[in-house]
Amino acid sequence: MKLNKIALALFAVAAAPMAANAGVTISPLLLGYHMTEEFSDTSDKQREVLTTGKQLNDGSTLNGGVAKESSLYTGAALGIELTPSTQFQVEYGVSNANGEASEDSAESGANRFDVEQTMLTGNFLIGTEEFTGYTDSALKPYVLVGAGQSKIKVENQETYVSDVTGETVTAGTKVSSSKDTIGNLGLGAMYRINDAISLRGEARAIHNFDNNWWEGMALAGLEVVLGGHLAPTVAVPPMQEPMVDNTPVVVVESDLDSDGDGVPDSIDACPGTPMNVVVDERGCPVPVDITDELKMELRVFFDNDKSAIKTQYQPEIAKVAEKMREYPNSTARVEGHASKTGPSARYNQRLSEARAVAVKSMLTNEFGIAPNRLSTVGYGYDNPIAPNDTEEGRAMNRRVYAIITGDKTMTVEQTKDMVVQ
Repeated sequence: MKLNKIALALFAVAAAPMAANAGVTISPLLLGYHMTEEFSDTSDKQREVLTTGKQLNDGSTLNGGVAKESSLYTGAALGIELTPSTQFQVEYGVSNANGEASEDSAESGANRFDVEQTMLTGNFLIGTEEFTGYTDSALKPYVLVGAGQSKIKVENQETYVSDVTGETVTAGTKVSSSKDTIGNLGLGAMYRINDAISLRGEARAIHNFDNNWWEGMALAGLEVVLGGHLAPTVAVPPMQEPMVDNTPVVVVESDLDSDGDGVPDSIDACPGTPMNVVVDERGCPVPVDITDELKMELRVFFDNDKSAIKTQYQPEIAKVAEKMREYPNSTARVEGHASKTGPSARYNQRLSEARAVAVKSMLTNEFGIAPNRLSTVGYGYDNPIAPNDTEEGRAMNRRVYAIITGDKTMTVEQTKDMVVQ
């Protein structure tokens, strides 16, 4: 079965802007059984409409007419929820079948036909919960009411020559058609697998208003809700005024605790204590000692064969001095290094020591750090941090590296969220 390409494009274009809103429904595939030959009146009336020959003067028709046989129905639908249990859908579907010729079609090849019927309808799916109230049940029955247009096209399957007129009718020629207004009436149910996907089953009666015949259909499919179903409106009970206890409260002044520290004002030696502070039995803050550790590093780089400190590193050395004054027991180990470019290992050893001493001297002479808190050592070129065979590597190795460590103990007021080690 083939779906009309224009209708499919219409569904795609319409779905794109609507997808951002909750309650947009898509049934991408509806499969059903389209019943026509089960109704004898329908078959007779179809033959009257779908005539395949020429009209004669006496009112008779050469080759008679065709009745569409029952067949498979394939469709798709796009809709939007109007309420949590009612929606409006636009549905497009096709059913292709063989045509059952009348007994008048006695000519060879004149009784084999292909019949294609397309239907475009707009349908309201009205949930029974509109009348019974919303429930948590996954099964959602509904009534379907709608209207639209039906197009029927009849093509002969085999080439034949009319015995009466002598005309040749080739295979695939459209020999009849009908375009009619139809109405839909049905009963169905949705089974919600989750808030976005439902299974759908339905039985439907189709009435052709233009030619006064009936058709039937049983179909099933899958429905997808973009953005989830509309939420039902829940009635909110009126708010009750809370009961107010007007019994007077007698406050004994001696029991007052103005700062909320758990110690009555009558014996609180430290009134106005902050809420989070731990207090003793007199209401005074409990002191606690905490230790704050210091660990920082200093890196100073030098020009080739130089031990003079460049101006750009003096602010970093000043920061080290500031921290060492803040932590009076802190010490620093100052390590000097050289690149492997000097005349000898002994020369580079002395150069590395001179660089370490230069940093120590600045800390001592310019920033007042006691010399006994600073130790120096020179490593020559024994501990490179980069290859010595490139200028960039040698520049990295001409350095002083200092490690500053220490701690200080402070007495603070103990708080309730403080963990005492």
